[in-house]
Amino acid sequence: VDGDVYDVSKFARLHPGGSQIIEQYAGSDVTNVFYELHRKDVLVKHARLRVGRLEGAKDGGGALGEPGAMPFAEIPAFQGQHSPYYGESHRRLLQGQHSPYYGESHRRLLQAVRAFVQTELEPIAESADLAGEYPDLELRQKLGRSGMMAIRLGPGPWLKPLSSWGVKIPGGVAPEEFDYFHEMLAHQEFGRLGRPGFIDSLGAGFGISAPAIFHFASDAVKQALGPQLLLGDKWSVLSISEPFAGSDVA
Repeated sequence: VDGDVYDVSKFARLHPGGSQIIEQYAGSDVTNVFYELHRKDVLVKHARLRVGRLEGAKDGGGALGEPGAMPFAEIPAFQGQHSPYYGESHRRLLQGQHSPYYGESHRRLLQAVRAFVQTELEPIAESADLAGEYPDLELRQKLGRSGMMAIRLGPGPWLKPLSSWGVKIPGGVAPEEFDYFHEMLAHQEFGRLGRPGFIDSLGAGFGISAPAIFHFASDAVKQALGPQLLLGDKWSVLSISEPFAGSDVA
């Protein structure tokens, strides 16, 4: 797949679709067949099965975090240009379909957030999720200083002072340009980690508590806590006194 060689002799017995579907393609280039049914994320998950690479194989990938061109794996407006497995007319058909919701700034943000998730979070997601580990201060600060905390709160007044703290919105999006579709894309890319416990630990409580502070706290509290929350120095949670209240409070 993509010029990489995988040993799936043992995995075949565990394949959800059965071993026969894999055995019939043994020794063949199954790039097209694979991408008709799977996202590239599957290859990342099973990277340990890769045993080599074909000499002279083309590099089918683009820049880090760049959306791919495989059908159904991406939002049509963002499907990428890097796919040697389709003809030029097919690539044009896939790429850049007009959307009233997404523009170039959304594409830049998606690519930046995906690159962050791929490099900083995917390598530790599995072990942290299985161990039930809570993000340490270093990881929280990394999230904050890369803008990953602020953008998951959606558009609001918390975005404007980021630059004065040395924080840029991923993709170079301007605060006044940031909208709820940018926020949605950020949540979508974090969701690609596929491990709900780990994902929630990265800011679910923060996401439903910090807005209350920015909207309803006194100016003194916002000035004291705001920078610390958005930079990841402090964490916030939503405390509910009523025993039957839940996410409706958020």
